[in-house]
Formats: sequence, C-alpha cells, structure tokens
Amino acid sequence: MSPVVFAGFAPHPPLLIEGVGDELKPKAAPTHQAYQELAAALAGAEPETVVILTPHGPVFSDAYTIAGWDTLKGDFTPFGSTVSMTWAADTAYGRRAQALAQSRGLSLILVNSRQLAGHRYSPALDHGAMVPLWYLREAGWRGKVVCVRIGGLPPHECYDIGKVLAEAAEQRVGILASGDLSHCLSEDGPSPYNPAGAEFDGAIAAALEENDFSRVLSLPAEFRQRAAECGWRPLVTLLGAIEGRDSRSQVLSYQGPYGVGYLVALFTLAPETGPHSAESSSQVRLARQAIGHYLETGQVLELDAPPSPLDRPGAAFVSLQAQGELRGCIGTILPARETLAQEIIANAIAAATQDPRFTPVALAELAGLSISVDVLTAPTPADYSQLDPAVYGLVAQWRGRRGLLLPDLPGVDTPEEQLRIVCRKAGIPWDRSGEAELSIFTVQRFT
Repeated sequence: MSPVVFAGFAPHPPLLIEGVGDELKPKAAPTHQAYQELAAALAGAEPETVVILTPHGPVFSDAYTIAGWDTLKGDFTPFGSTVSMTWAADTAYGRRAQALAQSRGLSLILVNSRQLAGHRYSPALDHGAMVPLWYLREAGWRGKVVCVRIGGLPPHECYDIGKVLAEAAEQRVGILASGDLSHCLSEDGPSPYNPAGAEFDGAIAAALEENDFSRVLSLPAEFRQRAAECGWRPLVTLLGAIEGRDSRSQVLSYQGPYGVGYLVALFTLAPETGPHSAESSSQVRLARQAIGHYLETGQVLELDAPPSPLDRPGAAFVSLQAQGELRGCIGTILPARETLAQEIIANAIAAATQDPRFTPVALAELAGLSISVDVLTAPTPADYSQLDPAVYGLVAQWRGRRGLLLPDLPGVDTPEEQLRIVCRKAGIPWDRSGEAELSIFTVQRFT
C-alpha cells in the first residue's frame, strides 16, 4: 500500500492542444471537457508527484523505462503548435521504483543515457505524456513528474510494475495512464477498419462503468491486436497500482470521432487501511523520509523549521517491521537533540542501519516496511506494584546496566514478564532484579 491519492485514465490526441487541428476541435469537445474535469480532480487531490504512464517515446519489448533526467521538456512543434513545457522530474522516486522492481525480478529501468540497446533515448517528452501534462498545467498543478514508458511485457508483469510504482511512493502521488483505445473504428481511422475496434472499446468502457477490473485484465491478446489499441497496458499498469484499494471507476466520456477511441475515466480511491494509511502523522512520515533520504544519498535529512510538535525536544523510539516481524528498533529514553524532529530522524536511520540484531535495511525494502514512532514521556521512579505493561513502558537499572521495554507489546501481559524481558536485555541477573531501580513512562504511538 502507498500514498496514491489520485488515479485516472485519459487519451492523448494532439488535436486537443492549442494550435493543433483547431478545425477538428468541435467534434472532440466531450473529450476536452472530460479532460478538464479529470485534471481539476487531480489538482484538487494535491499530489506532490504525478506518474505519467505513456505508451509512446522509445519503448522496448522487454522492459518498462523511466526517464531519469532531472528536467523533462517537450513541445508540440511536430504537430504545428508553439506550445512547449518543462517539468522537474522526481528522480528519487524513479530510483526507488527501479530498486524495488529489481528486487522482484521486474524489468523497470531508470534511463539517463541517450543510448540504450542501440536506441536513442531522449529526455524529450512524447505526446503521450505531454497531452495530459498540458491539461494538468492548465488546471494549475505544478508538482514533479515521473515519466514511465510502457514496454511490451506480459500482462502480469505490467500489473506487478503498477504495484511497484505505488509502493515506491513516499509522498502524495497521482498516477495517470495515458492511452488511446482502438485506432480502427472507421474507414478514415489511422489503422484499417476492423469491427473488433468498437467491440474492444465497448468492453473497456463497460468494465470500467461496472467496476469489473478483471474483465479488463482478461481481454485476449489476439482481440487487442485486432483492435489496434495503445491504451490497454497503461490501464493494466494503473490497475496494478491501485490493487487492494477500495476504488470505483467513473467513465467521464467516450467518443471516437476520428476513428480512434478516446476514453476519460476517473478512479475514486477510498482512504487506505494498509500499513501506510496512518502516515498522515508527521512523525511516521518523517521517519520514512529520513530512512529513504539516507539510503539514497548517505546524508542525514535536515529540516530548517520543523512544524509543531516536532519543533520541541522529545525522546522517541522508531520501530520497523517487515511482514509482521521486527526489522529494527532504536530510540532514546531522554531527549538527546534540540528537537523531536532531529530525534526521530537520527533514530529512524539508526533503526534501519545500526541495530546489531539485523542486517541493514536495503532501499528496495523500504516501501514494504511498517514503521511506528513512540514519543516518550520522561521516566518516573516506580516500584513493582505500579507496573502495568499495557499502559507503562519500563526502565530497569542495576550497577551501570540499563534495559528498556516499550508498553503495549504483543505477548507481554504481566509485570513479571515485562521485568524479566527488561532484565534480560540489560544483563541484570534475575535473582538481582529486586535490587534494580525501576522507572515507568508512557508513550504516544504513531503507527
């Protein structure tokens, strides 16, 4: 699961752009109006990054590619228009996605060389990316872009790459699949007329109207080929990205005025209930961001002005889990830094890379980790009768040895169990536990 806040599917006819085929625009008015509605919905969702899935540009039969340049540019001069655009690329997102895909044996390659397998790979945006981006710009959106060019992979790999693109997200992300449907709807279309075209477009529209995504995935390859489409793989990738989400699709418009099927669809996503769903908390978001930044750059994340309540001193533990098992846990009992933000950043990095019980976390693992942050109150002296492992954490000290256990942990149900674990962690002999100085504390847990 990941913070995907928007999903949509849209066509990419250049004739929608100012200065291209102006005399043809009236017939495409329904598509234009639906596109404006889709772009407004995306802008309203306020994603920081938008992933554009385009079937054009340099594409390969055995891999998806991500444009890896820091700046992406494009223009419509080949279509007779002076419209141009420049976008900042989210290359950190691209690196995370590539690493995660490689860990799963999927071909998703970040490319920043002009040559790849004998092909010229340009940083210029193709019209499959530029048309939706033009509408987003017109709607006032100004974030970063990830341009993913679709490859001719088997359907299940297209779907799985969609899941990777969602899991690689660390901040608010929108995913927009760009694709036309059939190109053979009429005799004057770009491909020879074939009745399979209208049948294919009808099947896609009906499946989305009825929220039956399995019908999209099950369309036979031979049928898709006869329909001469370019939008099926982008759509399948999009469906992979929203797998597991409570989503409903709405077809905003469909038409085929020039022999090509133009479908605009909006996917309404319910709030997540998975491991990242609670990351609206600034504490957990910061911990994940700190780990990702460190694993990518080797540098400690710096915040100029942390927001409240991260701007005050505070002690914190950061715990990592993978598939329900502990993957790292480091923290401080008392504040060691000027702000809680600095405390969380340092302890998150340490939990991922310095917990001696575990190997360091790899970047490809990060998207699948569940993270919790416990913000501690100051410990206060206590005796055994005050212990309650469901409510209080425990610190035990004896002859320079000290151990700590957070409260409300699975399997720790009695004061004796809690004290035994703390003594074992501190190296305090159990027969000396009665001599230990005990302190209790509470936590505010963000998970």
